[in-house]
Amino acid sequence: MSTAPSTVTVIEPPIPDRVRRPADALRLVIVLAALVAAVAVADVAVGTAGALEQDLALATDGLPRLLLQLLGWLGGIGIVVLPLAVGADLVVRARPLQLGQALLAAGVGALLVIGLRSLILDGHAGVVLGAVTRPLREGRTAPLDAVIVALVALLTVADIVGRKWIWPLAIVVIGSSAVTAFLSGASTSLAVTCSLLLGWAVGLAFRYGFGATSTRPPGSEVAEALVASGVPLTRLELVDPDDSGDRRYLGQTDTLPVDVRVMDRDTFGLASGWRLVRLLRLRSGSTRTPALTLRAELEHRTLMGLTLAQARIPAPRPVAVCEVGPFSAVIAHVNPRGTTLEELGTDLTDAQLAEVWSMAGTLQRRRVAHRGLAPDVVMMLDDGRAGLRRVGVGDVAADDLTLRIDTAQLLTTTALSVGPDRSVTAAVAALGVDEVARALPLLQPIALTRSTRTALKEHKVLLGQLRERILQLRPSEEQAEPVELRRVTLRGLVTVLGGGVAAYFLLTQLAQVNFSQVLGTAKWGWALATVGFAALTFAGASLALAGAVSTPLRFARTYMTQLAVAFSGLVAPAAIGNIALNTRYLQKAGLKPAVAGASVGVAQVAQFCSYFVLLVLSGVLAGTGARASFTPPPVLVAVVPIVVLVVLGLLAVPPVRRLITGRVLPQVRTAVPQVLGVLQHPSKLGQVLGGALLLDVSFVAAMVCATRAFGSDAPVAAIAVVYFAGAIIGSAVPTPGGLGGIEAAMSAGLIAIGLDGGTAVSSVLLYRIATYWLPIPFGWFSLNRLQKMQAI
Repeated sequence: MSTAPSTVTVIEPPIPDRVRRPADALRLVIVLAALVAAVAVADVAVGTAGALEQDLALATDGLPRLLLQLLGWLGGIGIVVLPLAVGADLVVRARPLQLGQALLAAGVGALLVIGLRSLILDGHAGVVLGAVTRPLREGRTAPLDAVIVALVALLTVADIVGRKWIWPLAIVVIGSSAVTAFLSGASTSLAVTCSLLLGWAVGLAFRYGFGATSTRPPGSEVAEALVASGVPLTRLELVDPDDSGDRRYLGQTDTLPVDVRVMDRDTFGLASGWRLVRLLRLRSGSTRTPALTLRAELEHRTLMGLTLAQARIPAPRPVAVCEVGPFSAVIAHVNPRGTTLEELGTDLTDAQLAEVWSMAGTLQRRRVAHRGLAPDVVMMLDDGRAGLRRVGVGDVAADDLTLRIDTAQLLTTTALSVGPDRSVTAAVAALGVDEVARALPLLQPIALTRSTRTALKEHKVLLGQLRERILQLRPSEEQAEPVELRRVTLRGLVTVLGGGVAAYFLLTQLAQVNFSQVLGTAKWGWALATVGFAALTFAGASLALAGAVSTPLRFARTYMTQLAVAFSGLVAPAAIGNIALNTRYLQKAGLKPAVAGASVGVAQVAQFCSYFVLLVLSGVLAGTGARASFTPPPVLVAVVPIVVLVVLGLLAVPPVRRLITGRVLPQVRTAVPQVLGVLQHPSKLGQVLGGALLLDVSFVAAMVCATRAFGSDAPVAAIAVVYFAGAIIGSAVPTPGGLGGIEAAMSAGLIAIGLDGGTAVSSVLLYRIATYWLPIPFGWFSLNRLQKMQAI
């Protein structure tokens, strides 16, 4: 216990001389990730990195020779002078231990560079060799610069940031050394970058491992600063040395207790680190960017406290905000007194519940997002009003998504106490049906606070019950499709014309095929493999559909349903037959119509995601330059952006927008709860995504085997690009199964990547026989069999 100069009694244990700063650990993780990413990107794009080297060299050729020579002198002299200056500074500040650690870090950094050089140049890390070095007349350039690594490690441990004359000198010396190393040809630009990052990583590892000299102000200095700010403290006691990154004190005045939070550089990174992780996990806008400085964090907390006070919401009210020394800041609050919802539990009355949602309505109207309305934060005061224990980490003038997350959080918080029915009823009374329904897609664990997720472990079905209760607010009605009375429709006309044009191109290509020669040279082992992979596509579709529902499905019946879908492709476009039959099958399996349709939608979304990922991956592999034997033609590469532009253009047409608003969006809203249900079960999510991937990979493998059957050795990635392009065109052609369009597009694509016309057309015909025509009789049998079993 000690007494501050202002006669304030301060109670706290001695502050340690050295501390491990969470901010250093966070920086270390980021630096290591940047180092790995830089090497990985450079290894994938060696050609691009080489072009960048040439561009940088050309850009610096025009620099005056005197300037280049001056940079060399600054780097050479600074490498000698800077460590001496840093050492003298640490000695003057009586920090010999920190000086020893800085020198040790520099030595370890240099030894690490020697070891890595040996590994890289001797071929033990061959994948990195081409990325960080370039060939010379004798050997190769250095993969890392030992001087830069050692110097940066020393400066990091010495912690010179903010030192008036050493910090600018260090920037000049390091910058000069890096530029000189590159311009002299001793290192590549990537090697210089990796040297800087590696030196920083070594220094941060030492600083975090051994701890840094503490800059925390003692409680006496905190008390003195608060008294100077107008808070008449008489007593200050430390109650929590690490409350989410803050030091928390309980202050006492002659009238009221004061909650004092001290933020300092030693612990500041903890809360910001958690928010950074959350920012990376969640989409932009759903979480606040972490404050990068103490002042930014201090100003944000003060703004939130004053905003809540102005809205007349009982919450911690800031009474003093000030800095304590160069590395710390303090904010003092007067806290309201009450009982949290976590403590009240099931004793929460309807009147209290109404007050909680009335407070939420006030926040929503003022566009204030709290981002932490958890059971241990929301509380009831003795006078019957609802309040908050913490000001939160939210925003003023918040966006729509953030406000909806707050609603979803409070729905969960109140449901933990009173159940879903009372929670939703009270929310609707305060906010209205529309606002409550808009929170439905956000009712998922990742959008909630950590304490709420912990509480949900004992109430695993609560989120599902909340979704079902909200869906009951607006029950979706099944609407029968109107009977088509027109004899000639635009779709039918387009089907006839499109089929005719596709048939013309297909027959033109068939005329170039010598069938006797094709049959004589075909490799029937590859042909059988084509059929095998075609059969595997139905297994992938079955797994994807089974993973999209919570009800167990028989694999055999599900497989037969996918075969029946293939038969329905004879008389309808594939997407229509797929959705109709699978929805009917799921209804017969016991699912409600809305849930069945949503489940089929989930499977379709998974297949689209799989399709998109594999398309991008195959496009990258097919076009990585000299290390790949095929660069896809501009026509094939342009297919995807053209389709995207067409879709965006259609969205600008009013009838299309009305169609989406009236028919598509209601289906999407119905599918959202089912999608969320799948995402919360890793096994189901893995099944639906695995099935979708198996479906697309099997199609690509069937296409590859079909080309191999006729002697082609085209790269797999190139054939995959052709398949995906053909599938896109086939989906756009309004003929059953994309008939005609797929054959024409795939044949043209195979010819574009180097196959002759006869081989290309023969390969496509074999592929289509295996994947489209051959399953049709099996599909007819499956359809009849399923009807007899009343499974569809």
